[in-house]
Amino acid sequence: MQHLYSNSFIVYIIMVKRNNIADIEKALKEGTEPIALLNVILGFLNFKPLEIKIYNLLLTSSLTIKQIQNLLNLSERTIRKYIQRLDQEGFIIKKVEAGKRLKYVYTAVPILEAWEKVKGKIQEIIDEITRVLEIKAVLF
Repeated sequence: MQHLYSNSFIVYIIMVKRNNIADIEKALKEGTEPIALLNVILGFLNFKPLEIKIYNLLLTSSLTIKQIQNLLNLSERTIRKYIQRLDQEGFIIKKVEAGKRLKYVYTAVPILEAWEKVKGKIQEIIDEITRVLEIKAVLF
C-alpha cells in the first residue's frame, strides 16, 4: 500500500495540530465565537451535523425529546439516536423531571467543558499518530 504523505509532512501536521489546540483554547477563553470553533472541531471528530445542531440547541435551553422534535421537525427515533451519542460522549446532561409522568430533560454541557472533552479526543488522535510514526521509524 502506497502512502500519500511523507513522514515529515505527518510530523508537520501533528505540530500544527498541537499549535491549533493552544490557539483554539485561547480563542475560547477570550470569547472569540467559541461555538463556531467548537462546531468545526466536532465536525472534524465525526459528529454529524444534526448532532451538532442538537448540541447548539441545548446550549440555549433545557429541552425534552418532544420539544427538540417540535423545534427540528425530526422523528423521535432520530433525535434519540443523536441524543444517545451526545450523552455517551459527555456533551449533554440528562436530568429526570417529575410531572404527570417522569421525563428526561437534556442540557448541553458548557462550551469550555465541551472544549476540554474535544481537546482530549484530539490529543488521543495526535498520540496515536505519533505512536504509529515511531513504530514506522523503528521498522524502517
